[in-house]
Amino acid sequence: MSSQPPKISKPPIAGDAEKIIRRDVELMARSYKRLFPLVVKSIKGSIVEDINGNQYIDFTANFGTLILGGGHPRIVQAIKEQAEKVASYSLMSVYCEEALELAEELFRIAPIRGDVRVIYTNSESEAIDAAFRALNWHTGKNIVLSFLGSKHGSTQVGLMLSSSSLGERRSTKIENVIYAPSPRCSRCPLGLSSENCKFKCLEYSQELVKALAPDDLSLVVFEPIQVESGVVIPPDGYLERLVQLAKSLAALSIANESYTAPARIGRWFALDYRNVKVDAVCLGAQLSSGLPLGVLVAREDILDLEPGMYESLTGGCQISIAAALATLQVVREEGLIDRSERLGRNVLKRVRDLVEDLRLNWDVRGLGMLIGLEVIGEDGSPMEKLAQEIVKECFRIGLLIRQRKSTIILSPALNIDEEILEKGLEIFEAKIAELSRLSQAF
Repeated sequence: MSSQPPKISKPPIAGDAEKIIRRDVELMARSYKRLFPLVVKSIKGSIVEDINGNQYIDFTANFGTLILGGGHPRIVQAIKEQAEKVASYSLMSVYCEEALELAEELFRIAPIRGDVRVIYTNSESEAIDAAFRALNWHTGKNIVLSFLGSKHGSTQVGLMLSSSSLGERRSTKIENVIYAPSPRCSRCPLGLSSENCKFKCLEYSQELVKALAPDDLSLVVFEPIQVESGVVIPPDGYLERLVQLAKSLAALSIANESYTAPARIGRWFALDYRNVKVDAVCLGAQLSSGLPLGVLVAREDILDLEPGMYESLTGGCQISIAAALATLQVVREEGLIDRSERLGRNVLKRVRDLVEDLRLNWDVRGLGMLIGLEVIGEDGSPMEKLAQEIVKECFRIGLLIRQRKSTIILSPALNIDEEILEKGLEIFEAKIAELSRLSQAF
């Protein structure tokens, strides 16, 4: 592999890639919508190589799940060693020491007061499903408070609690969910400014619950940062007040940290920025460096379930558990929490300076190695097509970034080589400068 990526020598859909893509069209469900028209051959660190020998700098880290990039030697070694012992044997059948070791690691860092227990699942979506079932059973109530713009996975329950994509929910029956305004201060759903709002959105949420579900609210489910809505970061004090709101309504609080933990935003958990404690936390494949895994971590009394109330045949697969243990060890030993905050702070400043220098009315948001750049017109309207063009042009010359509507999302691996990071930022900045001048065409 070349030491000087990116390298684009052939069209990504040339040769055998075209044949594979045609087979994909014939065999795969149309619901799959690929970010990029390329067929991957290998991923080493933050470099993706396709079967045509093209090399791309990856600022997506596979939707953020590859927090250590691809092919990290410690992760590969852990997977190989575990596969030679026990690749997968159901936790419904036997005990597993590695599963207990991971639970103990999570106990040390989870933003939950008191003793905790865990449920292992196959994905973040299933962890949300387990939380929904366990916490509803614990409270004996039925109604859930969720937030506009949220995304909680692809199971029936996950989609029911989500509202970031109406297309994903067309086959989902919505019941027992109250949708409250999100804390998107740059586009306040109540039409208020950050100077005079005084958390009116939370007051409105409380009024909704009291009007629609008096004494019947079971859960408040939220993302500390709404990534798939464009890296929406709540204002200072919001999360603390949200958890207090849940308590005042006699409901439990669940934080979905599948996009933000571990370590993505310069802390183990996004909740750690405000020292916020909740009743339960859901984690996903970021914990296991992209392998299938979901974890529900909750207070001990909440998960004191009757035998057989929640089981998963393949949840907590030993290979995924081994990858998760190795991931946490690498994050700790390589100081990636501090590095994520340091590098992310520099990237955030750099993107903000670029927007200011170009005199653009664009909004830049981020924490740690999670940056959102919302492309906005002079009249304040979102410009989704221009954001799409920026993603397309960066891909054409070898940089992988992604968008959600009008927001471009940067989420590189936490251990990305700083020279690779610099090269990717140079490409990104050049394309922003070039295409922003053509904004009227979009």
